[in-house]
This record gives sequence, C-alpha cells and structure tokens, in this order.
Amino acid sequence: MKYAQIEWNNGTPRSAAFGDVYFSEHNGIEETRYVFLQQNELPQRWLESDRFVIAETGFGTGLNFLVTMQAWLQSAPVDAILHYLSIENRPVSPADIRKLAVHWPELESHVDELLDSYPPPLPGMHLLELAQGRVRLHLIFDEVSSAIAQINYRVDAWYLDGFAPSRNPAMWSARVFELIGRNTRVGGSFATYTAAGDVRRGLTGAGFVVQKSKGCGAKRDMLKGFIAEQRCYSPRKPWYSLPAVTVEHKNAVIIGAGLAGLSCAWSLVRRGWHVTLVDKYPAVAAGASGNPAGLLMPRLTREPSLDACFYANAYLYAIQCLDRLQASASESFWFSTGNVLVDEEARLKQLADRYACAEAFIRYARSESAAQVSGIDIDHDVLLFVNAGWVRVKQLCEQLVQACGDRLVFVHADVTDIRRVNDSWQLYSGQQDRLASTDCVVVANAAAARQFSLLQWLPLRSSRGQLTQVEQTDASRRLKCGISAERYITPAYEGRHIVGASYSMNDASMQLSADDHQRNIDSINRLTGAGLQLDDAQAGRVAFRAVSEDRVPIVGCVADREQFEQDYRDLHHGRRDSLYPAGTYLPGLYVSTAHGSRGLASCFISAEVIASIIGAEPAPVSRDIIDYLNPARFLVRKLKRSRS
Repeated sequence: MKYAQIEWNNGTPRSAAFGDVYFSEHNGIEETRYVFLQQNELPQRWLESDRFVIAETGFGTGLNFLVTMQAWLQSAPVDAILHYLSIENRPVSPADIRKLAVHWPELESHVDELLDSYPPPLPGMHLLELAQGRVRLHLIFDEVSSAIAQINYRVDAWYLDGFAPSRNPAMWSARVFELIGRNTRVGGSFATYTAAGDVRRGLTGAGFVVQKSKGCGAKRDMLKGFIAEQRCYSPRKPWYSLPAVTVEHKNAVIIGAGLAGLSCAWSLVRRGWHVTLVDKYPAVAAGASGNPAGLLMPRLTREPSLDACFYANAYLYAIQCLDRLQASASESFWFSTGNVLVDEEARLKQLADRYACAEAFIRYARSESAAQVSGIDIDHDVLLFVNAGWVRVKQLCEQLVQACGDRLVFVHADVTDIRRVNDSWQLYSGQQDRLASTDCVVVANAAAARQFSLLQWLPLRSSRGQLTQVEQTDASRRLKCGISAERYITPAYEGRHIVGASYSMNDASMQLSADDHQRNIDSINRLTGAGLQLDDAQAGRVAFRAVSEDRVPIVGCVADREQFEQDYRDLHHGRRDSLYPAGTYLPGLYVSTAHGSRGLASCFISAEVIASIIGAEPAPVSRDIIDYLNPARFLVRKLKRSRS
C-alpha cells in the first residue's frame, strides 16, 4: 500500500491521483462542522448516548476526524465513548498531515496525539485509542466496498466524504450504497457535500430517506438523510453470526492469570467492569507469562494473508498498549529497541518488497550494514522491525494488575468445572465447592482450557519451551536490539541476556535440560560470534505454550457444540449460506488461548475482541479476522469434511 501523492496549490492539498482537493481552500474546519456535524445533528444526538458510532468514507488528511474529536470532547458526556470508523485506500503520510496541521492551530494537540500512534500504510483495521479512551479511531486501510463489508456494527452517522463522484466513481457505486444501508441502524443518518443525482438515487435505493440541504460556501446543494426501517439481509457464514449481548451487571470471572487473562481483565476494567481473576497458582504470571523476557514481533507472510494482517495490526496495537502501561509504571519493562529478523535471503527480500512503502514498519539491511543496525556482527542480511522491542513479561503482567486497580480481585483456586445453572455460570473447584457465580466467564488458562467439558473439543496442545539466562560477553554487550532467528536473544539487562527458546511438542518435563541450554547458546553463537557460555545450568526457565491445531489463536465466543453439529450436519453438501440458521453460542462464555510464541503481539488485540463482543461494540479487527479467530472454526471445518 502506498502513501497518497499530494500536490500543493497555495497551501491547498490536492490528490494527484484524483485531481480533487482534500478540503475547502477557504475554511476546511467550518466546512466539516457544517456538512458533517450540523447536517447529522451532532453533537445534539451525543447527549443521549453513552456510545456513538460514526463511519467515514475517506479519512484523507484526518480533518473531519480531528474536528469531530474536538467537538466530542467538548460536548459529549465524559463517560461516553466515540467509535470513529474511517476508510482510506491511499493513506496520507504523517509528514503531510503534519504539514497540513499548521493551518489548524486549534487542533494542534489532537494532531499530535493522532500522529503519536498513526499506523504505517499496512492493509487492515488499525485501532487507535485517543483522549484516554474516550475516542476510539478504527482506521481501515482498504478499498471502500471491501472495508464496509468488514464492518460488524450498525453505524449511527455516516460522513460520505470521498473525492467527487465524477473523479472517483468506485467510492459511489451501487454496491457501496447497499453496504452503507445494511450497516446503518434504524434512525442512523448520513451527510455528504455532493448533490449528484446518482448519489441521491443510490442512497434512496439503499433504504435512506434522502433530502437536499443548502450547501457549504459556494456550493449550492448537498445531501443528507436517515434510515427509517432496516431491511432484512441474509448473514454471510451464519455459523459465525455472533449473538447479541445484553449485560445487566458489569462483573466477570477470568480463569487464568497470565498475559491472556490479564489483558482481558484490563480491557474490561477500562470499560467500568469488575473482574475476578482465578488461577491455580498463588500469584499471577506463574506459567509462560512468567518468563523473564520475550521479543515483541509480528508474524508476516510473503503473500497477503489473514494471518499476516492480523499479526501486523495486533503488533501495532500492542505497541500502543505497552507504551501506555510503561508511561504509568515505576519500573522499566518495555524496551522499544527495534528487533532484527534473520532468515533466508530470498524470504527477507520478498517480505521487504511486500512492505516496501512502510519504512516506519520494517527496513531491509544487507549483511555489511547489519552490524550497524544490531550493534553486533551478523554475517546475514536482516529485516529491522523499527518499533519492535523486548519485554520483561512478568513485570508487564504485574503492571497490568496495577493498572486494573481495585476493580480486579485475584483468587487462588483451581477451577475444575464450569456449568450453566439457572441462566448463570457456576465455577467449581476439585472438591466440588462452588467458587463463583457470574453471567460472564473468560477462559484464558492456555492449554488447560480443554479440562472443561464444554471446551474439550478444542484442538489444543502444549509446547515446551526452555529459556537460557547467560552472562554478557565483550562482544554481546554491544547488542542494542533483539535478534530473532532459529533462536532469539535480547540485549543485556543487568549484565545478562535471555536466549531462547526450545520448542518441543512431546516433552512434558519441567526439569531444565543441559542439551536445550547448549542448543540455545550454540544457535546464537553461530549467528553472531558472541561467544556466549553457559556458566549456571540452573539459569533458565521451562514453560509451556498453548498451540492450536492451525497455529492461530482461539479467541471469541464458545459455540454450543451439540447444536452446531445438529444445525450444520449437512454442511459438507455445500448448500447456500441462507439456508442455515445463525450459530448457537453459549451465552456469556468466552475463550482466549493458543497464543503460542506470539502472545506479546496477539493478547492485547484479542482481549479487545472479547471486550467488544461482551460490550456490544464495534470490533477492533475486521469481520474476516473475527471469523479467523473464532473457536467454532474447528467445528465448521470438521462438518464441512464430514460425509457421515
């Protein structure tokens, strides 16, 4: 994806691709206030809602968003949240946004906050949390029709602000109007600066009551309207249609006190929930999340894929979360040093070519300059992940506990059973003592999730990993970023490196292995010539990662297995989706597990996925990725293959 090419005409930005201006050369701020806020009857409508959703076709320079954010913070209730979904296929570069911002001095602080977390031009949905969580910007870099098809929430107000229909007809097609209509709630509105007949007819055909209104400035007319009645649409992949959630009391129980469970707790606490965190160990982060250090890096593929899109978006969101948590911490646990990936030259070049326009994301370095990037000799080409880094994972988990404050209660207990009794969930210990009763349960205890009868069908396994702590050498002390190859190494902290990690699916031993230690060290020494030596055979740690059958995290609502097998028993016949009912899910039961070796990247966005379902909010990722993570995918695949 490439940044937009902007032509400048006396300070007015014009798209080189479409030959149209981004905003009025006279007063862009007043145009936004009149066309979009006033004609959608904002901010009056905000006063009656604790959540409002705006969607925009064409983020452009961000002016509409920034003006709306300013108005929201000035007039909306202080505990209300604005979700702003904005689509852009040709992102404007941060440098150009900064250049434009000199014309908007009253928006300067909002521009600064936006650019602090503005993503590189990577396809997908990027969640940016601004104004201490009061504004959530879902920035979608994609073509407009596919982007709207990925929205999983009905919108309250639309800003239709693409370039003029005569210059960019793809943004004003019949398909786009249909998708806008089906993704608008009853009473939801739109406004657009254009009054073109094709636009009026297209929106009318999509179910809007369309009205002409006085245009802004020299423009005579514009259009606005609303939907009075929602049409009925057959869901795509009905087995993945998630249930509508109604929450009476904001209380949840989370099983598992590692990074997956704590990130879920933090997401819910920030929404005003009270959380009880239950773990069989007497302290948080006793499993894999208790590792002394790990690298934060995405998992990329050479060809476009949902996996690469998910991990890139998740990784960028994780950086935001780590920055926020570190800013309020008294102890350092997040080190944004950058990390380098060492791999086959052909693969690195393919990845570099695919992300060539995202230099703020990755950069290619040939072997002769790899040492300059990493601080240590590496006789290989490398990819530098610019904003990556390494994390003291246990300290991160402890900071999450601090961030949750008194809304989080930790309970040391071994949950052995979860049962649905009288419309609530009952949690029991091994002695069949009832531990808790709640409407909402999140299972986040890694591969142990399968111990519960309702989750035994999940294809989960444990992978043993062993880390080695080793004293720095004269060569290794120069290392200034993490290195990821067959094994990984962190920069030295208090004179020691963390080297890891072994990977074994068929080893359940908790004992440290001298052979695994040596393999960890030998792998890094071959790569860097660091001369690491094992001085203490007990200086390491064994932990077990949860891994799914397809190596993808398992995140979301828990399907009712028996009902799925009944409703979709003939799915292998390939009948039309519309012939099947919506999927049946166990109300109030969720899971976040199988994060494998990439949990630092995936856990935070996965927690937001679950919190968005529980809170009936717009999702932080696209609909396809929600389906990709859905635990029910394993049931669906099995039923599609079944011939019995």
